[in-house]
Amino acid sequence: MQYARKLRKGDKVAIVSLSSGILGEEFCSHNIEIGVKRLKEYGLEPVFMPNALKGIEYLKAHPKARAKDLKEAFLDDSIAGIICAIGGDDTYRLLPYLMEDDEFIKAVEKHPKLFTGFSDTTINHLMFYKLGLSTYYGPNFICDLGEIADEMLPYTKRAFEGYLEGNESDEIVSSDIWYEEREDFSRAAMGTDRKAHKEERGFERLQGNEIFQGELLGDAWKVFMIY
Repeated sequence: MQYARKLRKGDKVAIVSLSSGILGEEFCSHNIEIGVKRLKEYGLEPVFMPNALKGIEYLKAHPKARAKDLKEAFLDDSIAGIICAIGGDDTYRLLPYLMEDDEFIKAVEKHPKLFTGFSDTTINHLMFYKLGLSTYYGPNFICDLGEIADEMLPYTKRAFEGYLEGNESDEIVSSDIWYEEREDFSRAAMGTDRKAHKEERGFERLQGNEIFQGELLGDAWKVFMIY
């Protein structure tokens, strides 16, 4: 497997909408403002790929445009990392435009880049796994960098900072806090915190042996063990 280097101050990071086109809707404009501000505070330069902000209906109808943005991000030597806008349920439609494109496959092999996202982005993670690139099942742009509280959620912030050079850590710990989902994601709710609760139980083993080893592949609901 290839491992992309960590991000450094001054790096450009591409924002791509590979599933839902929600990032291009007016009701997400404040998430863009917040996310851009936070990336710049880390010394990173966000680059919205040409189709990333074209909205729900356009991107639903044009999976090839979504795939083109990902391909162009890998072909652009000035881009060091790629952040998915959000998940959804439509990423699978990109696969023919990527996995049957020799130029894209060679670009991934020759120019590995840090890639992060979750939920429907699992499709992309499995695609990159097949292409030999290790990726991060982690923060995306809208939900995490664009979190409308005054600060990113602490567990998420720690995870994102793990992408930065000098912040490497192999330890996976349980969050001290869990949050109720928001009911209001609008601009009017900016600066409000989620309802938080202290985590009392930490990680729980549901079945299997207490100690095990192997390779893990995960999505939003499951973790697969490969023996």
